[in-house]
Amino acid sequence: MALGLDLAAKRQRQRSDYPYHEDYRTRWNDNDMFHHLNNPVYGVLIDSIINSYLIQQAGYSMANWKQIGLVGSTYCDYFGAAQYPGMLDVGLRVVRMGKSSIMYEVGIFQEGSEQVKAVGGFTQIWVDRASSKTLKDGIPKEVKEPLQPLLEGSGQDSKTAKL
Repeated sequence: MALGLDLAAKRQRQRSDYPYHEDYRTRWNDNDMFHHLNNPVYGVLIDSIINSYLIQQAGYSMANWKQIGLVGSTYCDYFGAAQYPGMLDVGLRVVRMGKSSIMYEVGIFQEGSEQVKAVGGFTQIWVDRASSKTLKDGIPKEVKEPLQPLLEGSGQDSKTAKL
C-alpha cells in the first residue's frame, strides 16, 4: 500500500518508511535564535541525502555525465523542532518515477525521538546537460536501476517506473 502524501499521513511517518538512511550531527550554527534548526538547514539535508545516494549508488558525477537532474519543485512540511546538539536520522525514499522525472521524499528524525520532525523533498527533472532539454530516452538507466529499492512503499513497481 502506498504511503499518503497529505499532511496527516506525513505527520505519521516512521523511520521504517524510508529504505535509505544517513546520520547528520547538528552544528551550533544550524540553530536559529529560537534554539531549533533554521529552516534552510532542512533544505540542505534534503539535497545532501539525495545527491549522496546518487553519487554513491549510481556513480553520479556532474563532471563526467552528459545528463543532469535539475530541481523542478521543492517542499518541506514541519512537524517538530530538531536542534543542536544532537544527531539526526535522515531517511530517503522515491515517491514516483516517471519517464524524465523523479519525486523524492526525505524524513528527518532527531535521535531519541520517534516523531518525524520534517518531511520534505523535491522533483528532479533529467535533462541534457548542454541543452537543458528533457532527455528523449528519459532518465538514464544508470540512475533508474539504483533507485528501484527506494520505491518501496510508493505503490509503484518496476514496471510502472518504466525501466
